[in-house]
Amino acid sequence: MGRIIRKGIEVLAAILVFVGIVHGLNYMYVEMNGSYMWHRIVWHSYYENRGKIDNLYLGSSHVYKDIDPRILDELNGQYNFNLATPVQVMNGSFYLLKEADQDNELSHVYLEMYYACSADDWAINNEYYRNWNNTDFMEPSFNKIEYMIANGGLDSCLENLFPFTRYRTQLGDGEYVKKVTAYKKEDEYHTYQYHRDDGIGTSKAEFMPKGYYYTKKEYSDHNMIYKQSYVLTEDSMGDKSEQYCRKMIEYCQRKDIPITLFVSPMNDLQLISTEGYDHYINEVRKIADEYEIPFYDFNLAKEQYLPIQQNQYFQDLGHLNCYGVEVFTPFFYEVISGEAIENEKYFYASYADKLKETAPAIYGIYYRSDEGSKTVWIASNRDSEMEYRITLKPKEGEPYTVQDFDTNKEFTLSQGEEGICTITVRMKGSSEEIQTMEINY
Repeated sequence: MGRIIRKGIEVLAAILVFVGIVHGLNYMYVEMNGSYMWHRIVWHSYYENRGKIDNLYLGSSHVYKDIDPRILDELNGQYNFNLATPVQVMNGSFYLLKEADQDNELSHVYLEMYYACSADDWAINNEYYRNWNNTDFMEPSFNKIEYMIANGGLDSCLENLFPFTRYRTQLGDGEYVKKVTAYKKEDEYHTYQYHRDDGIGTSKAEFMPKGYYYTKKEYSDHNMIYKQSYVLTEDSMGDKSEQYCRKMIEYCQRKDIPITLFVSPMNDLQLISTEGYDHYINEVRKIADEYEIPFYDFNLAKEQYLPIQQNQYFQDLGHLNCYGVEVFTPFFYEVISGEAIENEKYFYASYADKLKETAPAIYGIYYRSDEGSKTVWIASNRDSEMEYRITLKPKEGEPYTVQDFDTNKEFTLSQGEEGICTITVRMKGSSEEIQTMEINY
């Protein structure tokens, strides 16, 4: 019997030594970059608030940068929490939903459906870190184990279990270890604070209570140039993403938890560059209709109800700043707390309808590749009814006119050239100029 006890103690000691070594290697090598730091803080905040949460908001930065739960608390008298993380993929949302449900009596779940998180399954199949950044900070549970197994299987096994292995190229790099451990000794790390300079003087980006990212940064009118990130075709939603979206809906319906799908507002320049946006939205709408649950795309909201398409409300082309959040969050609540049939008046039927019904305008320029010279398109809400004069003023060289007024939207920027692009617009057949935009390129 004594031998068995000694053997048990030896095994336990070996386990403790192994755990201590892994913990030490993680401390030395796992870098707290912005994304990873956000996960650490939001999970710390979640576990501090578990048991209190009524309404859960899942999704990517399009949730935690666009919705302030504190405003919702005042409006609905409940406890609202953004369990949202950078590019939160659908399988991640599913296991986060289960985690929150086992800790709270949820009254409602709101799932944001940003296309970059689910189109073609790229992030689920290739960016395993989107999920292990969550599992690193989740408390032990069967749900966590299931989540880790679902995240890449054997391809991601080591990285899931032992975070330091993700930094194997840094092993033995003393300067890297000094940099990583130095930050972990700072007060910001130990007090779970998130302060980032957004490059505008005194304004900071901060983690606020309940999973909200606060910033005063305003997007500049001169920066209306965007690299096209997606072309959405029919059936653009990935099979795995659709599967997990359905699993979330079915899970909530089994548990009698109401669930609502939505899309946060983005700048029209990003949406116009995303060709085929209506294809994706129609896919989401079909899923929502099949399960008879609400779905609201706030990119289709009419301007008179949601006057959000102004750069003063955006920190970048995909995310609102604190001023935009103060406009959007109350309208979001007005919609989700109303009846679906009554909410129809707030929205266009499609993004194409929105562009057609909006006054003629240009929103900026977009391109597809950084390699070589750039083919650039003017983002406007008319196909052939507008004419454009395009002038370039390079940093080095004299200004020149690319084209006088013409319906052509396409032109080329030379490789490495920088300067100011001026676009002047008028309606076809008219001499009256209706808009001029200067864009840094």
